Amino acid sequence: MAAPFVARFSIAKLLGWIALSGAMAAPALVIAIAGWQGSQPFALALGGAGVLFFGGIAAAHILRLFDRRPQVIIDADGLYVRAHGEKRIALRSIKGVHTDVGRLSLTLHKHTKYPIETRHRRIIYRINGSAARGFFGDVWIWSNQLDHPRDAFLEAIATHRPMTEFEKQLAELSA
Repeated sequence: MAAPFVARFSIAKLLGWIALSGAMAAPALVIAIAGWQGSQPFALALGGAGVLFFGGIAAAHILRLFDRRPQVIIDADGLYVRAHGEKRIALRSIKGVHTDVGRLSLTLHKHTKYPIETRHRRIIYRINGSAARGFFGDVWIWSNQLDHPRDAFLEAIATHRPMTEFEKQLAELSA
């Protein structure tokens, strides 16, 4: 039996995200201050929105620096994604996989069996409407924030996924 695969937030990757989002918030802050001083409500609103958006991203990543709990666990009991919810997802329930740069999106045979439990992910899903499932899948993992590359998650799923009887027979025949 293979050892469980555990992924946590990567300090180095989070520091990079903090620097990037901070670099985006800085010009927005300049625009907001200029709008305030020049009595330009549009510039103030635009700059303020940029500061809130990019500053919020930086703040979220700063908080994640201190979260050392496992974010993803893949083992014989299934797939656990902390940001999705507490319920383990059976690896045989995975219907398909889609990868993007930094994201692994999984579609499930019965997605209603494993609903999104966390509030922030439900909000993201609702904002995207009917396109959400096609874009995010049913479960998504942001490997660009975790301490393993995207392909390591795929390898762990393949390693821990139980074989069907047919797959076992094929393995025996080819051995």
